[in-house]
Amino acid sequence: MDIDFRAWLLNHRVLVFLLLSLVSQMLSWRLWLRQVSQPGLRRLIHLAFILFNLGWLHFLGVVNSGQPVGPAWVWLDRPCLVWQLFHLLVILPGAALASAVLSLSRFLTHRGQGRPGPDRNSEAGRRDFLKIAAGAGLLGLTGLAGYGVLRQGRPPGLRRQVVPILGLPASLDGFVIAHMTDVHLGLWFSQAELERALNLAAAAEPHLAVFTGDLVDRDPEFARLYHEPLKALAKVPHGVWGVLGNHDHRTGPERIAGLLDGHGLTMLADQRVNLPGLPLTLVGLDDQGHRRLWLGEAEALEFNSVTGPPSRPGDLNILLNHRPEGFQQAVQAGFQLYLAGHTHGGQYQLPWNSQINLASVFFKYSSGLYSQAGGWLNVSRGLAAVGAPFRLWAWPEIDILTLKKI
Repeated sequence: MDIDFRAWLLNHRVLVFLLLSLVSQMLSWRLWLRQVSQPGLRRLIHLAFILFNLGWLHFLGVVNSGQPVGPAWVWLDRPCLVWQLFHLLVILPGAALASAVLSLSRFLTHRGQGRPGPDRNSEAGRRDFLKIAAGAGLLGLTGLAGYGVLRQGRPPGLRRQVVPILGLPASLDGFVIAHMTDVHLGLWFSQAELERALNLAAAAEPHLAVFTGDLVDRDPEFARLYHEPLKALAKVPHGVWGVLGNHDHRTGPERIAGLLDGHGLTMLADQRVNLPGLPLTLVGLDDQGHRRLWLGEAEALEFNSVTGPPSRPGDLNILLNHRPEGFQQAVQAGFQLYLAGHTHGGQYQLPWNSQINLASVFFKYSSGLYSQAGGWLNVSRGLAAVGAPFRLWAWPEIDILTLKKI
């Protein structure tokens, strides 16, 4: 009998992840115990593994219940999930790599010295040094993971940027846009966190607010959780607009758009709209949920299905799209400003350079503001994390863009 292995994995993904986590926790527990000999520290390690795995069981209950995220997610479930992923994806691979390097070092040392066995004193000294280094590495990595969890739970930063645009209509000089993206409401982000973020955005007094996709995760009904937080943006003069992302399409795009339209967030799905009273045209492209990686300057954008009135002569043309693809294509199509998300800024970047991040491996434009041939692309790091709910230095953000005539 033929078995569709991919379909089987999707249907049993919780069970598979549980088994992987069980093996990971057993191996990691033994690895930690090997680093310490003091009874008190060993008891603390036992306690940590018990507590974090109890929290993991609570997280599974939340996922299987079909309920939205509650306050317990921030203080209990999120750190416990990070604990699991951290050991599975970082600690165990790191320990395996260190063991392989040590074995290779021993082999080369013994071979170079031309003797059949190691010197017992030097071998013991090397083991002691490596034990201390491994313990310090475990503590350091664990500290970084904990810091990433706590920092992700703090309010997003407001990243303010001035965007100089040649020939910008005079009435748009000083125009402020609040750009938000990748909320992932329901699994990685709570309603309370969204409300806090939108209050921050409203305090910046934008003239226009936009969302560029991945609004909801896991259940399209979680889009209802936007209704109260969106009241914070009710006084934005020229409205709140949005497009769907790939996660929205996996979740239920029609239902999400239907629940958001009319509640303060107008969704654009391959649509063009001329904002009344302003020389400004918005175009929102629907993501369709295609799985794509870096396409660079390829023909990644599809404008043929866009409906709505044509852009008026002299208008500023702004493109909303979930993914930062086809920047050159957008400029050639007459867009002076292109707003996107999707990358999360890699979630992990070097603290001194936002361009050196995990997403830059796959995307030419991964974080921040880019200029090309008179056009601008802003790629926001977004509000929530995805995969593992923590970040390092690629902190959550709301982008506040001020247009400047040049």
